[in-house]
Amino acid sequence: MRAALAIAGVYGCFLIFAQFSFVELIRAQGIAADMEKALLGAMAVAGIAAGFVTAWRGVSVKLAKLALMVVALMAGVSPLFTGPMAFLAVAMVTGAALGVTTVSLSALLPAWCGVAWVGLGTGIGYAACNLPVVFQQQAATQAWIGAGFAVAGACAMPGWAEWKHAEKTRVFSPWAAVALFTALVWMDSAAFFIIQHSGEMKSATWGAALLWRNAVLHLAFALAAGYWLARGGARSLPGTAWVVLAVAALAVNHVASRGIAGWFYPAAVSLYSTALVAWPGWFSGSAGPKAAGWRAAWLFAIAGWFGSANGIGMAETLQRVPPAFVATAGAVVLMTMVLSVWRRWRVAIAVAAVALAAWIGGKQDVPTVSDAAERGRRVYVSEGCIHCHSQYVRPGSTDEEIWGPARNVADVLVEQPVLIGNRRQGPDLQNTGARRSEAWLKQHFINPRAFAPDSPMPSYAHLFEDGRGDDLVRYLRERGVDATADLIKRAAEWQPAVNDRSNDSPALYARHCAICHGPEGIGNGPLAGKFPTPPANLAKGPFVYSTPGPDLETRIARIIRFGIPGTAMAGHETMTDAQVNALVEEVIRLRSGDGLDRP
Repeated sequence: MRAALAIAGVYGCFLIFAQFSFVELIRAQGIAADMEKALLGAMAVAGIAAGFVTAWRGVSVKLAKLALMVVALMAGVSPLFTGPMAFLAVAMVTGAALGVTTVSLSALLPAWCGVAWVGLGTGIGYAACNLPVVFQQQAATQAWIGAGFAVAGACAMPGWAEWKHAEKTRVFSPWAAVALFTALVWMDSAAFFIIQHSGEMKSATWGAALLWRNAVLHLAFALAAGYWLARGGARSLPGTAWVVLAVAALAVNHVASRGIAGWFYPAAVSLYSTALVAWPGWFSGSAGPKAAGWRAAWLFAIAGWFGSANGIGMAETLQRVPPAFVATAGAVVLMTMVLSVWRRWRVAIAVAAVALAAWIGGKQDVPTVSDAAERGRRVYVSEGCIHCHSQYVRPGSTDEEIWGPARNVADVLVEQPVLIGNRRQGPDLQNTGARRSEAWLKQHFINPRAFAPDSPMPSYAHLFEDGRGDDLVRYLRERGVDATADLIKRAAEWQPAVNDRSNDSPALYARHCAICHGPEGIGNGPLAGKFPTPPANLAKGPFVYSTPGPDLETRIARIIRFGIPGTAMAGHETMTDAQVNALVEEVIRLRSGDGLDRP
């Protein structure tokens, strides 16, 4: 049981902190996308290097516990850090500590428990991360929860013991297993990224109302996987996991079948994840922890770190899971299972992998963001959006302060048709991608008056019945997304006029903020469940998404005026300084509880 809890602690911390909240904390600081990739890459490199060093020196229970406590420390302090260099240090230390812990744990498990217990530990880890009280927290709170998982795992980890697994069972050769699990992790990571960044897909698969169900599914199928492995099913389990994952990946592309994906996806992930953890110790042919450590180091380096990063990287510009991804992963899984019993299987797999890569590279029918944006542009024209919205920031005017940087007029005129707009009844849409998230845009199209009670804009909810709404949102999301850095820079330099203050702060809050943050500021507004990340709890904080600086009022004012790029927190660009200051006062009142104390 202690071994299972140790697995749960490591998995829980890795999932909720290293793979989830750490990324959100980076984005909350306004760190550029290229730097974000560099930070995550540094974490992976450090994890791979530390894993191989651990295998070379030999696994150690004491070192594994120490490394897990280091992960807990990094998770605990990361919400307090600012700036890319601080996050680089956290990324590298976290990656290295996780590399030590995961390799050590996987190699030592046969000394502590039977393989069925691996299923229990994996299931508890996944289930805990899917609990609403964990999954729906803000990034800082999730990081602290991840620290708690790590501490619990370190405390539960058993001491040194002799291997109970004397028989050298080999299911797939080492490199065949690496290829098999890399294909599964790659496909899973790509599908997860696409679903996570599509509001509709996410709400249908692991939305707020489905989290308890998903937690139960993860636990149940991980337990089933552990039992299956104990009964000799190590060879058939990965193939079954691919079939289940393939059903989920293909079903999520269509509105009518997304409910099926919600059931199949957690089942598939728990099935193959259990096998991934168990393989180095039980099914790699290792005779002891030293050999198992080397197997684990190679497996987690290629399948874990590289497979995950590659899957996310290839899915960044996609809005649906391409069938070619599913087919490619399936081909690798099938070839591995068939050719692993043949001689010279390495050559056969290498040749087939190159052929598949060439085939995928030549395909032109994979739906991409640009394809959807072009369709969305046609929807924009056909629905007459041009009659109320402009797409031209006038150089040298107040437009640039409100709507972002201007474009070269020559670039505007080459578009067909030209969408400058003949009047501006609504906001300018040239740089929408830098100022609004997809989730926000969708909810605004569905119910504009929820965000602006006097808005003359009608509802366009009907566009989402046949996919046109999603295309329109994608088109607007691409408009001026490269202006994000400029927006962040302007927000960091902007100062409100301190002497201007409106007297109707409660009314302003009720009109503009309560729809998401709730009347008491606790993040439970009517639209709170419509966004990937829940609205901030203004009554409790902490304000981890605010830019660094000693003046809390100014930091909050900048968020109100410019929003938080990369999140559903939209700016209120047309508000006067007096209105912004009034809302700052209301937020401070909610935070202090009585309006008198200052935090």
